[in-house]
Amino acid sequence: KVIYSFVLYEATPFGNELRVHVDNHDQPFDLNTDMKLDLGSTAKLRTLVHYVDVIDSLYREYSVLNVDQIRDLRKSKLDPISDWAANKLLHNGQISLDAFIGKALDRKYSASPYEEFFTGGGIHKFANFNKNDNSKRLSLRQATINSTNLVFIRLMRDLVKYHKHRLPYDSRELLADAHHPLRREFLQQSAEHEAKLFLVKFHRKYSGLSESSIVTRLMGKGLSSTKYMSMLYFAWYPWSGDQDLSQWLKKYGLKPDSSKLTELSRRYGNGRYSLADVAYLLKKSPMEIWAAGQIAQQHDISQSGLIARSDDARTQSYVWLFKTRNKNAQNRHLRIKIERDAFARMTQDWKKLGYPFQSLIASYATAIGSSSDRPAALAELMGILVNDGIRRPERVVRQLSMALGTPYHTVFERVRAPGERVLSVSAARNIRQLLSQVVDRGTARRLSGVYRDSSGFRAAMGGKTGSGDNRLKKFDRNGQLLSARAVNRTGTFVFYVGDRFFGVITAFVPGSNAENYSFTSSLPVAMLKQLAPVVNPRINLNRYAQETDSGLILSQL
Repeated sequence: KVIYSFVLYEATPFGNELRVHVDNHDQPFDLNTDMKLDLGSTAKLRTLVHYVDVIDSLYREYSVLNVDQIRDLRKSKLDPISDWAANKLLHNGQISLDAFIGKALDRKYSASPYEEFFTGGGIHKFANFNKNDNSKRLSLRQATINSTNLVFIRLMRDLVKYHKHRLPYDSRELLADAHHPLRREFLQQSAEHEAKLFLVKFHRKYSGLSESSIVTRLMGKGLSSTKYMSMLYFAWYPWSGDQDLSQWLKKYGLKPDSSKLTELSRRYGNGRYSLADVAYLLKKSPMEIWAAGQIAQQHDISQSGLIARSDDARTQSYVWLFKTRNKNAQNRHLRIKIERDAFARMTQDWKKLGYPFQSLIASYATAIGSSSDRPAALAELMGILVNDGIRRPERVVRQLSMALGTPYHTVFERVRAPGERVLSVSAARNIRQLLSQVVDRGTARRLSGVYRDSSGFRAAMGGKTGSGDNRLKKFDRNGQLLSARAVNRTGTFVFYVGDRFFGVITAFVPGSNAENYSFTSSLPVAMLKQLAPVVNPRINLNRYAQETDSGLILSQL
């Protein structure tokens, strides 16, 4: 029940020619382009390419400065990557771009999994696949070869700091100054963003349920408390009277006498308590109480409809945030917004290199796959590296010929596209050379020496592996795992062979059936090794010659 997909391209002056597109899924669905997948550590390749691109831009920016200018620059509290670049150029003024990128790949990070990271809206911990790496301090080269998670988590943290430093506002001043002119505006934006996320969550939780089911799910043990149930009722129906309250409580098996009803109405009715007050007393989220009430009163309300009528509820829920005594809570919200802004800035650089989606998840875990990807987009990224930094169009159809042998015979041929430079030659070649070590002695080493040229010599080969174990997990308020349900499992290897062939091979199991599988990226690597006898003879053709014969690879496979 494993679905396999294999795509192979050849870089030509006309574009990236599709040579193979084959899978074992007998349905009108393309795993490579039609799905958003967790492809695991292949995200480290995107993170690495972005990092090298940043290093390249810093070299071009700082190498034109003199020694005094660089010293002045370093006094301005640069982010770690920029500071390293400035310091390296300060002491190695004549260093070439190639050597500079090489030094940047030698930068070391701790692989310790014992640090807690504030990212993605909360505190997170991460683990390495290989526990032997836990006590090490590894260079980015070693971490790429070994696919060490914590090194890339810390690299992503530095990249986020790089983008924070270049936001149109000073994030450090914003956090330090309680009276900063942007502070209230940003807090408002943060509160609205968080509230809307909560509303989406609660709409999914309660949509389609009856009022009694909603109340039961919302109140839990509080369902047996007359006091708590009365608080909830008046939060939903603030201007109701004793009789209305009595009838509502009876539906849930509660029958207070008339004097008790009068007391409950006096204490909790007539809008005496705000939404925030009721939420505090019930130990619930104010947005959850409000959303549950709206859905209970209008079962068919849509998600967008719920959000559209939530202005007053959002204001009541977050009034506490704007009080000056809550500066620490304000800063937590602002740090989340600053991180989102940094990732929004980073997204543009990723999209320039073929990232297929409109946004990244604002979390360091994006470095290890949390923002998802598509196999075809990964192949395009590898194509950029093979083409020395030029993003060329994909060419699936070379020519259309119609009405052959008639006076109406017409032939359409695709115009040759020049491509767009999105990465420097030095950056592309340095990354390509590093990826060759992944095959020679890293996570794809079983492919070492498998692919050879027409003379029998080893063809240059490199790539990046990735494994995705996608699960829906539920945690309690203390962070303890309550349940986990498998959604799908993937294993991917994106690669290049020689100086012009590149592609991606993917293994995929969808749905709950993934619970029964434990394969990693070693599976697609093994499959690519199995394909070597079929692929090898066809990738050894003379450059750009005999295109028709080269195309036979599809039918032969």
